[in-house]
Amino acid sequence: MSCDLYRSEMYAWRPGSDLAGFHPLFEHLSGCPECARRFAQLIANDEKIQRTFQKLPDDHALENRILAGVAHQRAAVKSRPTSWKRWLLVPVAACLVLLTMLGVHSQLQQARLDREMTALLNQPPELQISSNDRQQLLAWSANTVAGLSSLPPELKKVEFRGAASLRVANHKAVLLKMKNERRASLLIVDARLTRKGAGFQALPLDSGSASLWSDGQRTYVLLYQGTVKEMHTYMTQMGIGA
Repeated sequence: MSCDLYRSEMYAWRPGSDLAGFHPLFEHLSGCPECARRFAQLIANDEKIQRTFQKLPDDHALENRILAGVAHQRAAVKSRPTSWKRWLLVPVAACLVLLTMLGVHSQLQQARLDREMTALLNQPPELQISSNDRQQLLAWSANTVAGLSSLPPELKKVEFRGAASLRVANHKAVLLKMKNERRASLLIVDARLTRKGAGFQALPLDSGSASLWSDGQRTYVLLYQGTVKEMHTYMTQMGIGA
């Protein structure tokens, strides 16, 4: 059996497969360094996909669909007459699947963020520090969010009355309660969770509204227990987005 045919066997094999049925493959791998290298790379790619799944919110249906697509590609390679052109398409297909997963991951991340913002509006955490001193609050918050020594210029008019540290979408974050509008809070997440940069992304939530923006490193979320229109009025008064 040529190396090309053994390569098709590699794509058909999955962890947990019957080893007896793949004995010729493993015997070939023990004597063919090139095929052994390719097989090791295939296993490494599988592990990378699994690690990506572990970072996603639980969505077994999505995982099953993607793995079914990979299995279909591999089964097709095994069932067709093989040539170097055909098996070369398989890693390309795997790359496309991975790129699709990354796009889906972004959507799931946004959905998870929406749920957690709604939960924060419904039940905000207890303040861990109470103070009207802006610099004191930022110094305290910097222990949670790295490099938080100042706030974006959009927030220069905003005053705070307390803060709490927490985790949002599995990232470190801090929640600053507004002093002059008790319905408003500023959530700062130590990650970029929105595709937009300096632009604002307004979101109506079940328990209020939110406006997201990013400086490229962190995500800033204005949480507001009111409508989007009321939130925009408050933002205008505070010069946010001006």
